[in-house]
Amino acid sequence: MVPFGKAAFFPSCLIHTNEFLVLLGEGYYDERTSKQTVEILQRRGKSLDSRVDSLEVNIKDLEAEASFLNATASFLVARFFWEKGKGTE
Repeated sequence: MVPFGKAAFFPSCLIHTNEFLVLLGEGYYDERTSKQTVEILQRRGKSLDSRVDSLEVNIKDLEAEASFLNATASFLVARFFWEKGKGTE
């Protein structure tokens, strides 16, 4: 008996239980063994980890730049009002 869903079983024969259909890219699929599938997924995971690391570095750089620009803008606004107040005395 082979499970079909959570509550149903029917008589059948299981074949190719160690094969998975894997997306190779651009709509191309291929049947791979479970070992090959795990290796493919590990490579994809490493690639995604490196992309995430790169994006985190870019985010930190942008945050530092935004902080600098915010501080510079605050300084310039304060200086403008200070000079404006100094000129009216």
